[in-house]
Amino acid sequence: MSSLLQAVAIVATGKFLFAIQDVIIKEMSGGYPVHQILTIRGLVAIPILLVLIHFTHGLGSLRHHHPGLHLVRGTLMLAAFTCFYIALAGISLTTATALFFTAPFFITLLSIPLLGEQVGLRRFVSITIGFIGVLIVLRPDAQSFNLFSLLPIVAAFFYACCQLMVRVARMTDPPAVMSLYASVAFVVLGSLAGLLLAGIDPPQSADVSTQFLLRAWSMPDTFDLVLLAMTGLTSALGFMCSSNAYQREPASNIAPFEYIMIVWVTLLSYLIWREVPDLPTVAGIALIVGSGIYVLRREANKETVKSIAYAGLTRR
Repeated sequence: MSSLLQAVAIVATGKFLFAIQDVIIKEMSGGYPVHQILTIRGLVAIPILLVLIHFTHGLGSLRHHHPGLHLVRGTLMLAAFTCFYIALAGISLTTATALFFTAPFFITLLSIPLLGEQVGLRRFVSITIGFIGVLIVLRPDAQSFNLFSLLPIVAAFFYACCQLMVRVARMTDPPAVMSLYASVAFVVLGSLAGLLLAGIDPPQSADVSTQFLLRAWSMPDTFDLVLLAMTGLTSALGFMCSSNAYQREPASNIAPFEYIMIVWVTLLSYLIWREVPDLPTVAGIALIVGSGIYVLRREANKETVKSIAYAGLTRR
């Protein structure tokens, strides 16, 4: 098997693990708050990432010169993930994932004012087509439109800001170290959110996404605790797979295969919830994915592709 095929197989495995994580979080959204889930996820991921860092870079790589930047980045990551997972409580996993894949569009557009990069007409047209796909998926005039469907796009914007921050601030820490500090931020900020919201009980009439955000912490039973712990395990293992894939091949070769995530979440959504996207949704997703892949290929010789690839590398 060629090096490229090996890398593609590894990144596909990583995306499957991330898809499993998202399925678990969607299932748990009816019983636990998002900040509790993200806290447990971080607690499980931290020791796994520490072991990975020990064997790949050494624990000495944890020393850094910009703790404030890691705090800001961790906060942006938490905001992105919170928006994405709140949306999961109210919309399909396939739709949420497809809308989150607008992140490469935001990275390309934000690279103009933040990095001074030039974006040609073809990429502008491609990004426009991608956002047309977003409108088709959302169908804002349809009776089935859910305001929370906008949250994955907000999450994608926060995530794009987070990834470009690495470039703008010239943060040179290894990706595993950045992921570790993000997990620490999840634990600290998630625990703080749990304390602040401890006395708040959302009304039963509130929509599922609002309840997912404002619900108080509760003690999970053994089965639920295992599932919640699996979110951290699948996240860390998925990161390790993606990291390994990007070490084997150039980012421009691997990044387009990030979109296999759409295949996994669609398959799992059908197997678990019997959800099948309708034809307009499929058409919109096709425009988003096609435009995203085109942007990645056009960026192949530019620095921005590194940020776009890194967005896939550490997404969850």
